[in-house]
Amino acid sequence: MKRFFALFLLISFLSIKGFASPFISINSVDATKDFPKVKVFVTVSERDGKGISSVDERNFQIYEDGYMVNYVRLKDISPESDPLYLVIAIDSSKSISPQFFEKIKLEAKNMLSLLSKSDRVCLLKFNDEVELKAGFGSTSTELLSAIKNLQRHGSQTKLYDAIYDAVELAGNSKSQRRAVLVWTDGKDEGSSIRADDSIKFSKDLSVPVYFITSQGKNSREIARIARLTGGLTKSVEKNNLTEIYSSLISRMKSIYEITYISMADRSKSDHKLEVRFRSGEIRDRDEVSFKIKSGLPALEFPDGTYIIISGLVASLLIVSFLLLFVLLKKKKEKYMPGDKNQKEKSESYFTNIYSNIPVESLLKEEKFDENAALEVPDSMYSNAWLQKKDDGRVGEKFSLLKGEATIGTGSENTIQIDDDFASNVHARIRRIEGGYYLYDLISDRGTFLNGKKILRPKLLRNWDEIRVGNTTFIFRGTR
Repeated sequence: MKRFFALFLLISFLSIKGFASPFISINSVDATKDFPKVKVFVTVSERDGKGISSVDERNFQIYEDGYMVNYVRLKDISPESDPLYLVIAIDSSKSISPQFFEKIKLEAKNMLSLLSKSDRVCLLKFNDEVELKAGFGSTSTELLSAIKNLQRHGSQTKLYDAIYDAVELAGNSKSQRRAVLVWTDGKDEGSSIRADDSIKFSKDLSVPVYFITSQGKNSREIARIARLTGGLTKSVEKNNLTEIYSSLISRMKSIYEITYISMADRSKSDHKLEVRFRSGEIRDRDEVSFKIKSGLPALEFPDGTYIIISGLVASLLIVSFLLLFVLLKKKKEKYMPGDKNQKEKSESYFTNIYSNIPVESLLKEEKFDENAALEVPDSMYSNAWLQKKDDGRVGEKFSLLKGEATIGTGSENTIQIDDDFASNVHARIRRIEGGYYLYDLISDRGTFLNGKKILRPKLLRNWDEIRVGNTTFIFRGTR
């Protein structure tokens, strides 16, 4: 009998620990931009999961590589205008009971009403496959319509694949406030991603994963995912849904910025950071590894040397400017209209090079590309394609195997569309060093990326929405 009672207490303790939520979670560490200044973004919460307000530096202790940091500055960024980027992933497989599925759809309106106008929501559904139903540019009406039209179907539940894709969508945003919320019973079937893969990916991108579940045999595994990624798990059987939404959103937005001056050795790239939190009876800690740029050692000069160096640099700049001015002037004189022979040679040269390119197209592309600065790709894709999102050809895929593809109504395009609001040759996607870039070819109505009109070449990321006229594509890629 004593052994049975001890076993019962042990199981109860492990169950409580499995479902316990962290009071403090390190979201991200920025140790490269202004090093030796280091910025740490953390989320803190009460026992019920709601965000904690009115804390100060005295509530935190920072340890870097095992040594306590003495001077710490704290800033509450919760009230600022930085929007929340929330990806909602809904399990629409038949493993979800009809009652739970209808509860998800009915309560979605209440959750959206708690968000501010600046917040952005993206919707995924998953069963046999993971599918994007509404992007971050969608309105609340479009989101509610997408949720309303969801149906239960499919023989598998690719939960871990859905978590991975949702984390990637949230991670592409620049906001510090970003999260994933998954409605599920915790069952996974057929995923190509393991739970630990999703956890590592979430921690790498600093995206917490939250779950709203119906109690099931898989609840312990999703509780583990939530805790290790800095999220929470809430059960619809034990909690009021309105209270769940309120506490989750409060926690997602309760973010503090901790700033300190690092004493880390720059010759080593890997370092450990531990943040301890104390508020009343609450005690908690979290730790992460972070990297710093090795950089060059700081140069020290005798007093007054900086003035001499600054003068030399200024003199070099002036001389360089004068030389450039003289060279440009000579080049202009070389091609003056008065030199008939030189002019004819120049015209013949350009005619031979561009003889097979329409003049109108050439002028447009050169005008557009002339001053366009390209972003450095943060992901290399081995394969990429466009997927149709709207009209009667939803889901149709267009491979981007070649290094360049054009979109427009003309038959000469790689991707020809039937759209009265699109131009003949409207946009171009070009692959450069493993990254894919979107160009607008001076179209009549412009090209839009995630709801915003582009004015220069833009780097494409997985799940980005491209609108050409009234036609929308989803950019997909595999690394």
